[in-house]
Amino acid sequence: MRKRTIIIAASVTCALVVAAGLGVLIWWLVTRDDGVEDLYTVIKLEGDGVGDIKSTAAFTRIRDVGDVFWWFYPTVANSTLSMPIVLWLDGVTGVPPSLLANLGMIGPYDTNFNERSDSWINNYNLLFVDAPVGTGFSTPLDNSKIPTNVDENVAHLLIVLESFYSVHEEYRDSPLYVLGQADGAQSAVALAIKLNELKQAPSETDTESESEPINIEGVIIGNGIISPAVAMTKLGFYLEELGYIDGKGRTAVENLSEQTNALVNSGSLEAAFNNFFTLDTFVNGDGGAVAVNLRNIVEKVTREPSESRAYFNRESYIRSVFGVEGVNLMNNRVAPALGISSDVVYDAHRADVAQAVRGTYMTPFTDKIEHILQNTNLTVSIYNGNLDAITNTPGQLEWVNNLRWAGQSAFSNTLRRTLIVNSYVEGYFRETERLKFYWINAAGQSTPLDNPAAMYRITTRMMPIPSI
Repeated sequence: MRKRTIIIAASVTCALVVAAGLGVLIWWLVTRDDGVEDLYTVIKLEGDGVGDIKSTAAFTRIRDVGDVFWWFYPTVANSTLSMPIVLWLDGVTGVPPSLLANLGMIGPYDTNFNERSDSWINNYNLLFVDAPVGTGFSTPLDNSKIPTNVDENVAHLLIVLESFYSVHEEYRDSPLYVLGQADGAQSAVALAIKLNELKQAPSETDTESESEPINIEGVIIGNGIISPAVAMTKLGFYLEELGYIDGKGRTAVENLSEQTNALVNSGSLEAAFNNFFTLDTFVNGDGGAVAVNLRNIVEKVTREPSESRAYFNRESYIRSVFGVEGVNLMNNRVAPALGISSDVVYDAHRADVAQAVRGTYMTPFTDKIEHILQNTNLTVSIYNGNLDAITNTPGQLEWVNNLRWAGQSAFSNTLRRTLIVNSYVEGYFRETERLKFYWINAAGQSTPLDNPAAMYRITTRMMPIPSI
């Protein structure tokens, strides 16, 4: 494969199969040398970077779609190629991985470009992808190219992964774990299924030009929006028990939750989406909470006007985490350091992305979890910060405890154990070989940020490190 400053990837042929009523996309990513027009181009960024630690930052330019940004850090551990790759995804309501996951939580540098001593790079290779296109540095050709559902986003992610391995072919056999935070969990689960299908599919040819399968090992769900309407049914109970609303507030929240769940069950997904996206405003208005940050309910916040609470008070959350405007940080410091053109404006299409998925966002993904547990050997690891009201732990357990698969009884009957780090109780966990659940104390939606000690401990339980 020829490499240049701009790397033109080997041509890729995609066959698209849409299963009736499900919209399932199966992309067979097979490299060929028969002159077919290139599906993607990898544009490696040539900036000075944000520090001395080795990394690759690039755009995958997908034909007729746009540019998807990814940022890869090889682990600093010995035997780099044997260590797992963590692919981090977020979604519509969250903060792009290039900002929050990377600079805010687990990457080698913080927002001041100082080295982070407890970075996950100590044990893992880290791959951050701003997806869907339209979030972070990823830019669509126009708004019609923004994915309207998870399957379209997964189709783009498959191409991005193939482009990544075209640059770093040496990592093809490294174990891969797909981690989805918040609504990024939906894409993480769907992507894991597709990667496993490609891994298990028999070779169609024996030619040397065929793309090798990706070594997917498991999926990790971090405060995942998997069955949002079901999780909402426990929100009134959760907030009243903690004293944030009273009985009247609980009734109001539960009425909204029951209405939303009924809308999902009847297929009225856009109306359910409207309810879910106004949840922050509703809880702090009709529910009577006034000034509760649903992402982390113990964080002190001021009374905010309703228009500033978009995406679950996202902008205030970013300011509280970084002390600066996240968009300004990425546009004014990170983009120049990486060599990204000033024409690319960070997260400029966020509202357009939210608009695009209105009709599909509330689709439950529990059946996809069951598919993985029933039909694959992949592991499913779930962690949840107990201070996250959006994916409140009782609501998460409502769908987790009702999963249908052969190992469910063993999982339910397994003793819940205590997670102790440096003599402190940082949470609890229940583990079987295939399914793991972690309750994390003193943590909201961004669990690795709020309780890095607990997360650092459980990473090796979710993603075992090979013996060297």
